[in-house]
Amino acid sequence: MTFFAFIAALALAILVHELASAIQVAVVGRWNNPLNTPTLTHSDLPNQRSRTTLEAILLAVFPKRFDEGQAANVTDVVGLLRRSGYVYATPGEFYAAAIRDFSQFLLIGMVLAVGLVILDMPIAAVPVLAVYIVLGLRRPYARLKSAAKKREFAMKNNMLLGLSVLESLLTVSTGSQTAFAETAKIGGPFCNLLALLSVQIEKGGPDKAIETVSAHLPNPNDIEANLFLADVLAYYTDMRPILSSVSALRESVHRLVLDATEERAALVRQRANLFGIFSVVGLLIALIAPYMAVSF
Repeated sequence: MTFFAFIAALALAILVHELASAIQVAVVGRWNNPLNTPTLTHSDLPNQRSRTTLEAILLAVFPKRFDEGQAANVTDVVGLLRRSGYVYATPGEFYAAAIRDFSQFLLIGMVLAVGLVILDMPIAAVPVLAVYIVLGLRRPYARLKSAAKKREFAMKNNMLLGLSVLESLLTVSTGSQTAFAETAKIGGPFCNLLALLSVQIEKGGPDKAIETVSAHLPNPNDIEANLFLADVLAYYTDMRPILSSVSALRESVHRLVLDATEERAALVRQRANLFGIFSVVGLLIALIAPYMAVSF
């Protein structure tokens, strides 16, 4: 009980400090600037935001979890950012979002835990607080993985369009670099990777370009994307014709897209049938329940 009282007092102190700081900044700023001339502050700079007291405490207590310069999983975070299509522009922005998410979940967990203690249920307070702490720690990473999953799905559809255009351009004897650049103008996850591939080939050669593009795949184990990159590398290193590879890969991706569409349609039909059964059962219960109540 004493521990949760301490947590509640600490949370209240932080809240009062934040309110007092906000009022002080507003009042002092008005006194120091009576003509309301525009002034530039740290929070007005691009992508800058002043941290709250709770966020500053978390950053000081858990630097290896939330500090970009000391975090142990920076490499994994950079990989997730590439796979997700840079949902956050930099790792620093990701860790700032992680601090915000964790502080929000921590506050909610503390409020619920204190409420359970007040209701004389201290045993339930600890697991509730632990659950919210775990959710706060996992949420930023779950968001990146979800974005990578959505990007992988979008890439399959865009890959079919991109490979079709690329095949058409290569059929009329267009150079590979020109074909990549023209196909990249369509836009989308796969076409954007083609633009990256074209730029990287000009800058550092095919080997470095393939390595860079592979790091930006939403799914590193994507068979079709890896086959395409392997064919591109073989074209530049072994002078192997790329048109036949692109044609075969387009047909494979076309089958995958059709299969995925059929699976979604079947799932929709299955759910519709299930909802229909539930509605019929509910209607029967609504019709029979009054007679059953009268009989009892």
